Amino acid sequence: MASLQDRLKEILLRDKLIQPHDFERALKEHKKTGGVLSQILIDLNIVDEDTLTQALSEGLGLPPINISRLTVDPAVIKLIPKATAEKYHVMPISLMGENLTLAMADPLNIFAIDNLKTVTGLTVNPIIGKSKDIEAAIQKYYPDEESPEESETFDEIIKDIQDTGELELVKDDDPTDKASVEEITDEAPIIKLTDTIIQQAAVAGASDVFIEPLEKTMRVRYRIDGVIREIDRMPKMLLFPVVSRIKIISNLDISEHRLPQDGRFKTVISGDRAVDYRVNVLPTALGEKVVLRVLDQRGTVLDIEKLGFQDNALQKLKECALKPHGMILTCGPTGSGKTTTLYSVLNHVDSPEKNITTVEDPVEYQIKGLNQVNIKPNLGLTFPASLRSILRQDPDIIMIGEIRDAETLDIAVKAALTGHLVLSSLHTTTAAGSVIRMENMGIEPFLISSSVLAIIAQRLLRRVCEKCKETYEVEPAIVKKVGLTPLVNSDKVKLFRGKGCKACFQTGYKGRVGINEILIFTPHIREMVLNRVGELKIKEEAMKEGMITMRQDGLLKALSGMTSLEEVLRVTASDGH
Repeated sequence: MASLQDRLKEILLRDKLIQPHDFERALKEHKKTGGVLSQILIDLNIVDEDTLTQALSEGLGLPPINISRLTVDPAVIKLIPKATAEKYHVMPISLMGENLTLAMADPLNIFAIDNLKTVTGLTVNPIIGKSKDIEAAIQKYYPDEESPEESETFDEIIKDIQDTGELELVKDDDPTDKASVEEITDEAPIIKLTDTIIQQAAVAGASDVFIEPLEKTMRVRYRIDGVIREIDRMPKMLLFPVVSRIKIISNLDISEHRLPQDGRFKTVISGDRAVDYRVNVLPTALGEKVVLRVLDQRGTVLDIEKLGFQDNALQKLKECALKPHGMILTCGPTGSGKTTTLYSVLNHVDSPEKNITTVEDPVEYQIKGLNQVNIKPNLGLTFPASLRSILRQDPDIIMIGEIRDAETLDIAVKAALTGHLVLSSLHTTTAAGSVIRMENMGIEPFLISSSVLAIIAQRLLRRVCEKCKETYEVEPAIVKKVGLTPLVNSDKVKLFRGKGCKACFQTGYKGRVGINEILIFTPHIREMVLNRVGELKIKEEAMKEGMITMRQDGLLKALSGMTSLEEVLRVTASDGH
């Protein structure tokens, strides 16, 4: 981070230990090779290690330490795996209560400190150690340990736990001694197991993690590319300490086992990749089930041009987004990309001249320049309460994360009618079906026809793996049956599928691609809504006016090689023609 580099530069220049051009030379090397900036300064002979350590100690107010004179408790060493110690150039020194003292060659590395807090569940107190002393200590105290990222599987970690015999205390499913629970969940093997489950989910590109109690085992499953895949089954006795560990890092009540709980935490993967996890704990007959929603913003595209809209539909959506008032809705099931689409529209219309406010549960993407509100129902800060306050702040554009009740919808519609552009989402299956849903929630048809500009329905399909993609010819009967004939004007059609390879875990799919349909409220559509005609007639009229349905969009993407015919048929319903 630039501010941290500036702090180091300020300390060294203030004490006249380096010249500005020398620091710039070290920065260029750091950008080229990575690593620890303080070590690069030493390697380039810009400053010697003793001088740098003393300067950092005085400038940051952190004490220095001579590790070579210390004897470190093996129990403290176990808190941080060798791979992590080497990666961040750190050495655990002592543990007092919840405070872990850590020798660091680069105490300005806040990513390392934050990640180590998450890994250990402890408060990290950094002190300054010489780089060469830390390297020697790692070699001394971690003689033969291999990187768990390279060598340890779930089975090996579990075997390590079973070998210690530390978990006999938790065979009872309802321990009541809170101190005992915290002691067990602070054991290094449980920290390692829980951290492996959490971090591997982000590495595998999972959107959700399921930790589930079965009759005799604990099952771990990941949802990858929209499909749930079982990762492992472990002894049932691990369930309670793993769930308790997740509760601790999510700031939940570890003594509460009867009621559902919600929380969240953040970790850092690969040194600089921040990943948020949203946590839900649900009591079941066999024990507590935990679901983690992985909110990894790496690779998330908030560009309306790159969401996969067909050209004509994209142009119409852009026109709607630039109108001064009205409502644009997205609809689809959980995890279909609704929030990403809404933010992409916001990104498209954002400018310094516009006052944009969002209200969400919770805020999923932190965007500079937007006023983002997290609702807190337990404090009375609900969607309706937030919206009433927001409307008094003269917003131009309002984004509501989700419309869940009639009161929120009523405020949103009235805001759209009184000069605001409103973006939001509904849990419905089709664009035309959203009109009927709003009528069922008590909104009069004349208000719907006057306020709504467009409704986007969307789904996410698995993308065919590029490394094992192959073509095949589709039977003429299938071409006709699935509705491909109007799109290709031929009985001979070639489509794509994945054979399965190591890169895609033998599934034939890697990544996802969006499909959608956009219902634009033209004068004719508005008249039909006003006259309360059914969903099917609205859809038929929209198709006559040029709307591409989700099924058709999916088939077009199958023809272009993005996805497979099986995926399109799995996710979309027939258009009924």
